[in-house]
Amino acid sequence: MPRKRGLPIIGNLHQMNLGRPELTFTEWGKELGDVFSVEIPGDTALVLNSFDAIHEALVTKGICFGGRPQENKFRLEFISDGFKDIFFDNAGARWKILRKTAHRQVKMFDAGSKQIEQLNLNVIKELAKEFRSHDGVSFNPRETIYHTIMNLTTMLLTNKMFKQTDEEFKLFTEIERLSVSSIAASGKGVELDLLPWLRFFGNSTYKKLLRAKYCRDVLWKMIKGEILEDIRSDDKEIDSLVHALFRLHQSQQEGNSPGTFPLEEANLRATFADMIVGATTTTSHSFYAFLNIISQHRDIQEKLQEEVDRVIGSDRYVSVNDRTTMPYTQAAVLELLRSTSVVPMAIPHVTLEKTSVSGYPIPPGVITLPNLWAMHHAQDFWGDPHAFRPERFLDDAGDLVSASHENRRHLMPFGAGTRVCLGENLAIGRLFLLIATVAQLFVVE
Repeated sequence: MPRKRGLPIIGNLHQMNLGRPELTFTEWGKELGDVFSVEIPGDTALVLNSFDAIHEALVTKGICFGGRPQENKFRLEFISDGFKDIFFDNAGARWKILRKTAHRQVKMFDAGSKQIEQLNLNVIKELAKEFRSHDGVSFNPRETIYHTIMNLTTMLLTNKMFKQTDEEFKLFTEIERLSVSSIAASGKGVELDLLPWLRFFGNSTYKKLLRAKYCRDVLWKMIKGEILEDIRSDDKEIDSLVHALFRLHQSQQEGNSPGTFPLEEANLRATFADMIVGATTTTSHSFYAFLNIISQHRDIQEKLQEEVDRVIGSDRYVSVNDRTTMPYTQAAVLELLRSTSVVPMAIPHVTLEKTSVSGYPIPPGVITLPNLWAMHHAQDFWGDPHAFRPERFLDDAGDLVSASHENRRHLMPFGAGTRVCLGENLAIGRLFLLIATVAQLFVVE
C-alpha cells in the first residue's frame, strides 16, 4: 500500500495542515492514490479519498470497519467516561441498545407530530423576530442562529425550550463549545493523547475537558429530577431522548427488559452529552455557510424565494411536510451539505477484523480516516466541485433525483453504513425549515 514518508516518532504530523487535514490528504492523494497510509504519533492510519474506497469500507464492509479508535485516545476516553457513549464506543451490545433507543427517538422527533411541529415553529419564529429587529441594518447573525439550533436540540433531548439567560441553556452551550474545541482529531490537544501526563502540568486542553465534564454533570443533575418526575407522572405527551433512555434504564432495573444489555447511568449521561454536540454543531455551521453563500448568489436566492412563494405563500410558516413539494429547496440543502462538508473527515473508524479495501489487505485494529471532503470535491466526478449548484440534485423535470442517483450516492455528509450519523434526517429537516423560512421572509445581502 502507498505510504507517505515521514519522520521517526512524529510521523507525518509536521507535514500536515493540522487545522484542515482533509486538504492535506486530498493533495497527497494526487501522488499516492485514493487509498494510502500515514503515520501519526502512536498510530498508522488508513486514508480513504474516493467514493469507491469509502463506500466499500463504510457500507459494503461496514461491520469490519465498525470500530472506534480507543488506543492512545486519552481525550475521548476521558470525556466519554471510558467510551460509554454512542460516538466512541465499539459496535457491541451496549452500543446497539443505546443507538436503537436514540434512533427511535430522533426518528419520532423528525416525524412531524403536531406538538413537535409547534415547538419547532416557536423557535423559528423567535429567529425571524430577532432578524427583523435589526430593521435591515447589517448585523452578525451567528449567535442568534447558534441559540436557535441549540434550543431545537434541548427540545429533542429534554422536551423543553430555554431562555438564553437560563442556567441550563448556558450549560448546554458551554458543553458543546468546550467539547468541540477539545477533542478535534488534529491540532491543539493531540499532545494529550500521546502524553497524558501533560494534564498535570497545566495543559489548556485538559482544563477544557475538565470544565466540559463538570458542566455536563451539573446539567445532568439539574434535568434528571424533572425527567424522573415526568416518568412517574406517566404523562405520554412529555417525551424526549432523555425520557426514553431513563425509561429503558428503569425497565431494565425492574426486570422488564430481559435480553437487553444492562446500562449504567453513565451510559445515559455520556450519550446525552454526545447528542448535545451532534445535534447542534453540524446544523449551525451549515446554516452559517448557507447565508454566506446565498448572499453571493442572488440567482439561487431568487429561485428559493419563487418556490416558497408559490408553494407556501405568506399566510403561514413552512412545515417539514412541505418538503415533498419544494424540490429546489431540498436540492439546495443537499448541495449545501456537499459544498461545505462541515465534518470533512468522518469520525475515525477502526477495523475489527482482518479485511481489505480497494484490494489492499487490512489487519484488525487499523484506524481508518474517510476523507469526505475529497469525495465531495472530486473534480473527475463533480466537474466543478467548488461551484454551488443545487441543480446537481435535480432531474430534467426539476424534481429531486432519487436516493439511488449517482450524485446522491456520492453524498455522505453524515457518513454511511453501520455507523451513519443517527441524526441525518433530523439535520436535513432542520436545514430545510431554516432555509425555506429565510427565503420566505428575507433577502440576504
